[in-house]
Amino acid sequence: MQWPARQEFNNRSGGLIGWGLALLAVASGLLIWLGYLLLAPYTVDSPYSSGTMDCESPIADPYFQKDRSPCGPERDWPGLMLILASSVPPAVAGTALCVTGSTRRQVSAHVFSIIEMQKVEERRQKKQDEQNKQNKQNGQGSPS
Repeated sequence: MQWPARQEFNNRSGGLIGWGLALLAVASGLLIWLGYLLLAPYTVDSPYSSGTMDCESPIADPYFQKDRSPCGPERDWPGLMLILASSVPPAVAGTALCVTGSTRRQVSAHVFSIIEMQKVEERRQKKQDEQNKQNKQNGQGSPS
């Protein structure tokens, strides 16, 4: 009777863990994208000529976001920080769901092991009571 209930409980816990891992994957993807935007060199249309201009990564460029740099407006800090800020909610929710799911599984396993120990103790006590009853009927009495 308890095994199907435990399986259902574990399946629901697995669902929580799965959703948590999916949200953590989304947050990781956003952070990888942010890292790429911060560390990768890129090209922009040159304001000085009709071609393109190679730009260093925002981290490596000392003139990034200065008035003199034509590369700054292409990757502005508010846009980059928006990506960082948008990765926080899925990371927090994903972590909470993973922790909740794994804690539910551990608590479930603990509760069911306690139930099994109680059943074993009840069987042992019942067996001992039957032996004591049988000993009394045979006239031997209790050894204690």
